[in-house]
Amino acid sequence: MQRRLHPRVRLQLPARLRWSAPLGQRTDQCETVNVSRGGLLLACEEAHGVGHPVWVTIPFDPQSSGAQPETLARVVRCLPANEEKLPGWNVAMHFEHVAHAQTRGNGSIRGDKSQNGAGNKISLPIRVRPLRVPWHEDAMTLEVSRDKLKFVTNRQYTFGQKLLISFGTGGEAPWTGDGEWETQVTGIEMEAGSESLCVTVRKKSQ
Repeated sequence: MQRRLHPRVRLQLPARLRWSAPLGQRTDQCETVNVSRGGLLLACEEAHGVGHPVWVTIPFDPQSSGAQPETLARVVRCLPANEEKLPGWNVAMHFEHVAHAQTRGNGSIRGDKSQNGAGNKISLPIRVRPLRVPWHEDAMTLEVSRDKLKFVTNRQYTFGQKLLISFGTGGEAPWTGDGEWETQVTGIEMEAGSESLCVTVRKKSQ
């Protein structure tokens, strides 16, 4: 008999999923079926591809006007619901343990240190647009440090391309200053399990 690494608890809580799609970010409001320290099972109205990265807000308050913590997770199973009381799909997810942005008293970022990449593993909503292009895309960060960040996108960017980055409202920006920051693309990777790209940018020195 297989034993789970983390015990599951049957718990019904509102949850929101956010993920990158070809035409921009999408969201889906779901309800938990059970929750553990390492992941959760959700009742959702639409299917989610196995291996795809998503950001989970749990519990989710649709009436809240402020930022709500989001945790990166990856879909490990998606099956049709077998109970009439549940919506169309049962979606199992495993947490990637990427922390929502927090700051210490001195203003520096708190989070899990990454061995490779931009730095602290932090999930934050950002807006990205190329220079001289007025339209931005909404994206989510994977890592943030003092001068670099990595984000997930479905758009095509090129090495050396200059991008303007701004942080979403409702939270404290991890970079000092206001408005947009000019950055340059220094890394592009394929996101495992999806058609998305992981793009690393370096902030232009002021």
